[in-house]
Amino acid sequence: MSAMGWILVTVLLAAAAVVLRRRRYPGAWRHTFGPEHRPARRDVGLRRAAVRFLWLRRQWELFRARGGVRSATAAHRRRVRERERRVAELREPGRGELRDELGPLRLHAHVLAVQDGDWKAELPLHEITVYEEAAGRVSVVDAQGRRHRLAYPAGETSAERVREFVAGANDVIADARASRLLRASLLGEAEAELRGALEDTSEQALAQRRLDETVARWDADPRVPKARQAREDSYDRWEALTGKRPR
Repeated sequence: MSAMGWILVTVLLAAAAVVLRRRRYPGAWRHTFGPEHRPARRDVGLRRAAVRFLWLRRQWELFRARGGVRSATAAHRRRVRERERRVAELREPGRGELRDELGPLRLHAHVLAVQDGDWKAELPLHEITVYEEAAGRVSVVDAQGRRHRLAYPAGETSAERVREFVAGANDVIADARASRLLRASLLGEAEAELRGALEDTSEQALAQRRLDETVARWDADPRVPKARQAREDSYDRWEALTGKRPR
């Protein structure tokens, strides 16, 4: 910024300070700036500052108390979401990690995904069994006992690879069944923890009680009306002196 620019800024700031002082200490120029009225200005300034101090202290304490309510509410929501997520994972773990694939079959940790022509399905592993059949086919038996014979590119896939896939699939199926039993045993506890998290609002209640107590304490604080009355009395004295009432 140029020297002229700095001068302009300084002039504007000085003008703003004068306007503010005239608003705070209205009247004739001597009342606002004269040394003979300095005690009267000090009287008004101190009384005004005392009210301002109490107001700022109140706002700070209320800000902290309201922040405590917000923090307790957010923490409660986090606890509930974590337990909801845990229950959802136990109820429905999804596909899980991809373990192997062969032609139309994609073997995941919990699901066998099939896409054979127009037939698309995701078969829960704990409900199925996989067999090797004649060259070019793998057989999947579903929960209803239906057998689905699925072709794979026999010319591109060795019999050893098919046997490897089927053996691996049945190992994963066994793991999936064990995992399902374990999830079922854990589900009740997880649901109980979720209910407990939903019902436990003690931290929120404590934070709200602290906020209510803070509001009540400040509403009953005798310093506030005393400070306001002292300020108004100083304004009365200034008005009697100058004919103008401070703002």
